[in-house]
Amino acid sequence: MPHGPTARFARGDDRPRVVELLRQARSDSPLGPQFCSPDSQTIGDQLSVWCAMPGTHLIVADTGDDIVGVALVQHVDANLFADIAYLQIEALFVDASYRRRGVGRSLMCLAAQVATENGDTHVVTMPLTGHRSEQRFLSGLGFSPAATRRVVETASLQRRLDVLVTPRRGKGIDELIARRRRSRGLPPTPVAGIAVGTVGHDPASSNRH
Repeated sequence: MPHGPTARFARGDDRPRVVELLRQARSDSPLGPQFCSPDSQTIGDQLSVWCAMPGTHLIVADTGDDIVGVALVQHVDANLFADIAYLQIEALFVDASYRRRGVGRSLMCLAAQVATENGDTHVVTMPLTGHRSEQRFLSGLGFSPAATRRVVETASLQRRLDVLVTPRRGKGIDELIARRRRSRGLPPTPVAGIAVGTVGHDPASSNRH
């Protein structure tokens, strides 16, 4: 039975589908030949070399039936050119048929977890396709321009992702609660919400004990 996208670290038998997604990404990216080769065998060989590099992780998102997204990330230690450790997202791509379904967010959640565990203070990426939807996705997660790249503090990214994955109470529920409180002569719900145990509580009852 199909379910929502789940991000995980890739296994060896995921390689053929990952290669296929990277070929799709090549056709979507304005970098074209600079992004990767159109030949599957060449991409597979290059992917093997990349995965053997220190600090790299190959992340995939699947729906239980198929892999629909991929992210290539690498931990970069502080060095001569950067005085902080950061996580570089080399590529993040979602199959066009599965966009706007939380796939990119699930990939980014695991990438942020990797950054946190490695002590990376920032996450750095470069838009892969340049599409407006991709720009909106990155902006919504707090990435800001830094030359041709986009950068966000890892802690800030984690907070935004936590908010996005937390189920939100529907507006209809809020309106129903508001009507019930008005019918009982109660004041509007405080901005911070109703404390546990106060719903239906009669203030006068505290004087009966």
